[in-house]
Amino acid sequence: MKTASLFLKKKLDKNIDHFLDNSQIHYFKKVLKMGLNDSVFIYDGDGTRWSGLFNGKDAVSLIDKETKKRKNFITAVVPILKKARFEFLVQKLTELGVGAIHAYVSDKSKHLYSHSKELSKIDRYLEIINSAAHQSENFFPPALHIVNNIKEIDFSKFESVCALELGSDAPFSSDSKCAVFITGGEFGFSDDEKEFLQDAKVNYYNLGENILRAETAPIVALSRISF
Repeated sequence: MKTASLFLKKKLDKNIDHFLDNSQIHYFKKVLKMGLNDSVFIYDGDGTRWSGLFNGKDAVSLIDKETKKRKNFITAVVPILKKARFEFLVQKLTELGVGAIHAYVSDKSKHLYSHSKELSKIDRYLEIINSAAHQSENFFPPALHIVNNIKEIDFSKFESVCALELGSDAPFSSDSKCAVFITGGEFGFSDDEKEFLQDAKVNYYNLGENILRAETAPIVALSRISF
């Protein structure tokens, strides 16, 4: 049976018991049916995973730790999509090791999505991120930011920014210098978005001749520059 795992955003040390909140206790005892001295993995979200034991009640004790260094930090700027498609996208980007996700409401889709409604779903999205990080043994679950439109993102703080568009002549590959990649919404970038990206001095690339769905393009892009 796969070892149970959990993220704990606190200082972790093997010399003390780490008490769980009610939802975590319920998850271990009622969902996973864990008992006294069952093995657990505890992640801190910053590159360290502890092995430990559950006391059968309300706490875990830590035994040993494993630490990894992040190979690279890539930020994905992606559009808000319909529920199942966006959740799928967030899950797969997490499994592939994205550093951060900035989700925006595309100009051409703003009649379909509400920034305030998306913010109200952020706990659900973070749950998906944590679950995907556990499943893939990703020591670095990504941060998630939801903005009203792409113009709210300050791209000047990034070294190299790439926008992916079918009409570009430059193919996107593992050799493309890219700290941030941006993909368009279901109906592509609007003229205003293109003007903003041009002013931000982004580099344009294509992912090939085929037209990819809005949830597929970011996954393909991250795969190409990460592996």
